[in-house]
Amino acid sequence: MHSQERYYMKNITALNFSGYKFILYYAEILDERIAEFPHNHAMYEIYYVLDGSIKINLAGKVECIGKEQACFLAKDIKHHLFYEPDVQKSYFAIIFDVVPCNQDNLNGPDGLLECQDIFDAMELFNSCGYYVSELYERQEIPKALMREIKERKLGWNTQAIMLCYQFFIYLLRHISEKPVTDTQFSGKENLAMSVSKYIHKHYSDDMSVESVAEALNVSPRHINRAYKAMFSTTFMKNANLLRIAYAKYYLCTTDQSIEEIAEKVGFSSPRILYKLFQQYEGLSISQYRERHRQKQPD
Repeated sequence: MHSQERYYMKNITALNFSGYKFILYYAEILDERIAEFPHNHAMYEIYYVLDGSIKINLAGKVECIGKEQACFLAKDIKHHLFYEPDVQKSYFAIIFDVVPCNQDNLNGPDGLLECQDIFDAMELFNSCGYYVSELYERQEIPKALMREIKERKLGWNTQAIMLCYQFFIYLLRHISEKPVTDTQFSGKENLAMSVSKYIHKHYSDDMSVESVAEALNVSPRHINRAYKAMFSTTFMKNANLLRIAYAKYYLCTTDQSIEEIAEKVGFSSPRILYKLFQQYEGLSISQYRERHRQKQPD
């Protein structure tokens, strides 16, 4: 009788998204030495063959699942694998569920839209009981899963369920041709990053908190609060630091005057550039240019 230690997910665990959750009940890599009894359960199940093949009875119909093929089982379908101890095989099995839940305040990722898309994609095997599909080059996921379960390093449980979820989504993408509805992410916008992107794009313009607020259709107060909460500094300080950074580039690589450079990087006067450069860099513009000036080609 086979007595080798088996590594598997024995605790029920879940990934919580906004609008739905992925619940993992079991995951394991198995081989020809493991017998399976006929059963059914109110959860989904996926078999994926790593090596060899498995023969499975699905509600009275026998299917042979070959290497790099997956069999996706709907809920409550009675099934069992034929016990063939003389036929070498290795296969990956997970039992899981996807259930709707209350949507949180952030509305993503990606809430009710993604949840509906997932259930729409699962219609194919829900309607017929199971679905067999080719899944080439997916062996790294179950192998990585087993490493996590066996080694139990920091964060292993989270990594394991994420790998199962990744495998599940990959399979859905492979078998479903339905267009998704969540092409626009519904999560709460990261306003601070939107402001940061705006600064990078418009640093050379005459820019203020008010002008950015108008462009992004929010209040200046909202911008200041969101930006400082994420970056621990003010919008205008970072805008000026970015302008000085680009000013350094022109100082090192061109013969342009300070007046020209100040205009290129968005300062309203060279005096402001002189003052802020000294303040943030601890040396004058002329000192910086002398130290860092690159030789120009003839």
